[in-house]
Amino acid sequence: MIKSLIKKITFYDKLYLNTMYGYPSKTFFVIGITGTNGKTTTANLIHKILNEHIAKTVMVSTANIKIGDQDLENNKKMTSLDVFDLQSILATAKDSGCKIAVLEASSHGLNQYRFEGVEFDFAVLTNITHDHLDFHGTFERYAKAKEKLFKYVLTNKKQNKYAAFPADDKIGRQRFEDMPFDKKLSYSIIASSSLKADNVQISPSGTTFSFTYLGKSYDVKTKLVGEFNVYNILAALSVVLQIGVNIEQVLATIAQFETVTGRMEQIEKNWIRYFVDFAHTPDALEKTLDYLNKIKWNGRLITVFWATGNRDKAKRPIMGEIADQYSDILIATDDDPDIENRLEIIEQLTMNIKNKTQGKNLFTIPERTLAIKFACEIAREGDVVMFAGKGHETVQLTNFGKRKWSDKEEIKKNLGI
Repeated sequence: MIKSLIKKITFYDKLYLNTMYGYPSKTFFVIGITGTNGKTTTANLIHKILNEHIAKTVMVSTANIKIGDQDLENNKKMTSLDVFDLQSILATAKDSGCKIAVLEASSHGLNQYRFEGVEFDFAVLTNITHDHLDFHGTFERYAKAKEKLFKYVLTNKKQNKYAAFPADDKIGRQRFEDMPFDKKLSYSIIASSSLKADNVQISPSGTTFSFTYLGKSYDVKTKLVGEFNVYNILAALSVVLQIGVNIEQVLATIAQFETVTGRMEQIEKNWIRYFVDFAHTPDALEKTLDYLNKIKWNGRLITVFWATGNRDKAKRPIMGEIADQYSDILIATDDDPDIENRLEIIEQLTMNIKNKTQGKNLFTIPERTLAIKFACEIAREGDVVMFAGKGHETVQLTNFGKRKWSDKEEIKKNLGI
């Protein structure tokens, strides 16, 4: 019944979209990016390269919307906009002269027909790890939802079919082998691939690595930190190199590229480094904390972490275990508890923490304002402090209603910046 209703709604949506917006993306070269983590940084990097070196480009990501050089806030709390908002943005972009579109494609968006009227030329997979099982039910269904983006490319009327896959991801590697794209590249750090990073060197100020393409070796220097961002850069390279952007221009743009708002964004004061990140999955949290452990030197890693209300409950204890494993001090707090009991969320988040003692190196402070204040007060010279969960977001859904919010501004206020 629900499925047939969705199909009927989709049919009328098509008529409405065609009448109102005229399928604005029909003339665009459209790149879709799906995966559990890394979509936003990858999308922003692809946008910057193509907008600077090929043609005016529109981008819609979890954190922001760009039409050429104009930067807009995505305040919908949605990775993929609903079908009408997306078509409206694309129509505006077309009128402003855009020729390319870069779109994050979430599993929810793909399942809910939010991309009706969009014909993709290029599909990119970043990775597939545990997330959204509350919506999809099983990991297999979650992976199937991501696959829809690639099927869109293979079955539409566009002339050329492009794709990029992560060879270090089991599903990505399998899809690279199985799916019949006209042009496709794989990328990796570990496994054999079309674009393989070597000699990865990470530091608090950036990352360097090399890769070989068409028999020639290239060196990459970036302000982005952590091995996870090497994957994001490789994904972007897998796109722009297939399109034909000059590789020297690409490397110059990568070297200048700044961190996306709320993605490992760093604030430093009194020899203490504070990081704001959107890390909202077990995989993302583990990768960020692993990196921060490597750069903390003789200091401590203090992690302020969370779990969102009304979402995948299975990942809560997993994230607690990960935070316990990598952190010296843990502060459990609210993210968006919404209408779910905030204390029950935190109880599930901390239930498997075995290596910490409440009141000594584990603290439960539900009010996020107070948790951030406490973290800033106990941090000392040499420490690294991680604020996970909210990232770029400007709204918090509390048990008491919606309020304006910014982790970064709250941190700055407490540091007197």
